[in-house]
Amino acid sequence: MVSERQSLDTSLLVATAILVACGILFIYDASFVRASQTHYTNFDPEFYLKRQFVWACVGTVALITAIAVPYWKLDRLAVAGMAITIGLLILVLFAGHESHGSRRWFILGPLRIQPAEFAKIAVVLYLAQWMSVRKQKIRSLTEGFLPLAGLLGLLGVLVAIEPDLGTALVIVCTGTVMLFVGGARKRHLLMLGLVGVLAVVVLIWMEPYRWDRVLDWLNPERDVQGSGYQVVQSLIALGSGGLVGVGLGQGRQKYFYLPAEHTDYILGTIGEELGFLGTMGLLFLFLYVAVRGFTIAHRTKDPFGSLIASGITTMITGQALLNIGVVTKTLPATGVPLPFISYGGSSLVLTMVAMGLLANISQYPSASPGTARGNKGSNEDLLDRRWDRRARLSSHRHR
Repeated sequence: MVSERQSLDTSLLVATAILVACGILFIYDASFVRASQTHYTNFDPEFYLKRQFVWACVGTVALITAIAVPYWKLDRLAVAGMAITIGLLILVLFAGHESHGSRRWFILGPLRIQPAEFAKIAVVLYLAQWMSVRKQKIRSLTEGFLPLAGLLGLLGVLVAIEPDLGTALVIVCTGTVMLFVGGARKRHLLMLGLVGVLAVVVLIWMEPYRWDRVLDWLNPERDVQGSGYQVVQSLIALGSGGLVGVGLGQGRQKYFYLPAEHTDYILGTIGEELGFLGTMGLLFLFLYVAVRGFTIAHRTKDPFGSLIASGITTMITGQALLNIGVVTKTLPATGVPLPFISYGGSSLVLTMVAMGLLANISQYPSASPGTARGNKGSNEDLLDRRWDRRARLSSHRHR
């Protein structure tokens, strides 16, 4: 290494620990009613609590491992990881476990593995590796931008037809932000955005239930007991909380009024019991993670590390914003969990891995790109491949 290893961003890890702990607490609070009255859980009120705690322990080990392994070694796994991910996304459509009309999971004994969660990390690593090595080609429409945009489109379509449109949007939006950070031309990004909007419209039009979600978003009162039920109950939960909430554990919406009260709509349960102030405290933690993540990305000189940090931060905060938008009726329902907080093993472990990578990168802000990634070239080559943060500003003069 050209630079000395610095201390970890401990504040980022503290924020992560608080979010994970809050998730375990809120999952138990939101799920014990349903768990105690469901045959699937053997009527055990602590069923979801125990499982999430086990996944949190697995995630902690994974986070520590992600911190311990120097991040630049991951560039060797980027291509293979993307190939395996695409294979799993195809395989799950034919051999995955079907539940409520969706094929999103592989069932391995007591484990439920969701390949779409792996796709989030895979796309970040692959784009970071590609653009850090071929920095100039990203500005070429045919040699750089279109192949990467095509890859994002392929991943988005494979996930959307599971169906899981929300996760598909997270993957595509994360990749698009990384293309912008990597130096793609704005007119190419605008073109990608227009194609993406058209694709979303087509996907919504192809599935009647998605169109119903859009109508419920525009007017949830049109079918209060039917398709608009979830949106209305979410708003009731949030509105019932007022400023300080009805008290932890005292909420009523989890008594089979609010669907998905411990998964996609857990923020509604939190809003009812902790009120506006408690909810804003939780959102502040996500804001802090976003600020720290983008700060790490900005100060890291190695393009590979900087792009990974940008992608991970966009992925986590973007998904959080999407979930919050759905629960508050700012956006149509999409079915994505709230990172760290919603029940789900694959999501929690992969999110903690991502935070471990972010903390890992924070240790090497001054790493030379060439040396950090094992390049044996000359000093001129190393300097030429350094991350030039002025490129984004100066590139307008060369168009």
